[in-house]
Amino acid sequence: MRIHIVKVEAIKMNKPLVALPRLISCDEAGFTGNNLLDPDQPMFSYASHDLTLAEADSLIRRVRAKHPVQMPELKAAKLLKSTRGRALIENVLREIEGRYIVTLYDKRYSLAAKLFEYLFEPVLQTNNALFYRHNFHQFVAMFFFMLMHDKSLEVFAHEFEAFMRSLDPTDAPTLFGSHGANPMIEQILRFVRGYNVVIAREARDLQGLTGGKWILDLTGSAVPSHLAAWGDRHPLLEVVCDDSKPLRALAGAFDVMINRPDTVRVDMFGKSRTLTWNMSKPIAFASSAGHAGVQIADLLAGVTAALPGGGPEMAAFGEMVERHIHEDCVLPDYSAIDLDQAEAAINWLVLEDLADRADRGLDALDGMELVFAYGKTTFPAYTSSRTGRMTGSGRER
Repeated sequence: MRIHIVKVEAIKMNKPLVALPRLISCDEAGFTGNNLLDPDQPMFSYASHDLTLAEADSLIRRVRAKHPVQMPELKAAKLLKSTRGRALIENVLREIEGRYIVTLYDKRYSLAAKLFEYLFEPVLQTNNALFYRHNFHQFVAMFFFMLMHDKSLEVFAHEFEAFMRSLDPTDAPTLFGSHGANPMIEQILRFVRGYNVVIAREARDLQGLTGGKWILDLTGSAVPSHLAAWGDRHPLLEVVCDDSKPLRALAGAFDVMINRPDTVRVDMFGKSRTLTWNMSKPIAFASSAGHAGVQIADLLAGVTAALPGGGPEMAAFGEMVERHIHEDCVLPDYSAIDLDQAEAAINWLVLEDLADRADRGLDALDGMELVFAYGKTTFPAYTSSRTGRMTGSGRER
């Protein structure tokens, strides 16, 4: 009875109720650090969930009892190889429906996206919204991604990766100083060469940043997406991640979210996005072997990374996981380079114009709105002439 009276008195006195932090456990699969061109692990995935530690431990015990497997901790790569292991995974996915988030990244495409971010963005940043609104970033990234499959052009991808590791243009002499035989790579090279001073200055500024050596690592992109999404669901988070050097280097940057109850949202391209979350303390680190929550996150990430090209056996998992995929996945979109579509054709024109400006030392942004507008008015004529070129010569110039 006294307990009941205390509760009533607390309400009458308007004492604030203290929110307990919700545990968010995180882990990744396919980690190769700054090496995004690793042919053996082309996909990277990140997963998080909001099970309590007791719930995660109980879940592991139950599925192990129901589907006995001989392994010290649950690993998707091994479980997917057997019928019993796949049944165990399905059991886990069904039990935690609605309580996890996953993201998936194609590493080579992610590298191509970084090319726009670190070579084009420094030049265009004062009016970058114009280019993002027309998906110019996707156009450039997809073309570079396609070119990376050509062995004769793969050197540019390796040089760019080397440049991003060191942020030193001398590590990419072909990228920063040469012409390319392919018409598309030629225009990218002309842009980079013409605006190399601006790009190099931005790279120097990045060199002194904490965690700069891990600038290509995808963990740093995944974690904020996940935690902002969890911040929409829970007022206070306690975050535990699998221990990794890149995340330890970046973790301090997330301390600004400690005791951050206010919510900051931004409207971008017709969508409202949350940028903040509230943490009770700094991100903690644990191993999947010693932390049941991280082990479940590791299992989720491993299954997600195995989905692309996984065949019929993965189809059922794909349907279950699909409902939990965060929109911040970084995956190729071939429609971005379909020159029969207005947006891609206009972006081709814009890239040509930027390359020309770079050659002549002109302002990359002056009157660029008019270039996009001109592209829109000439698109029908462009597609007509393009069809004529294809039927007349058998191929495009």
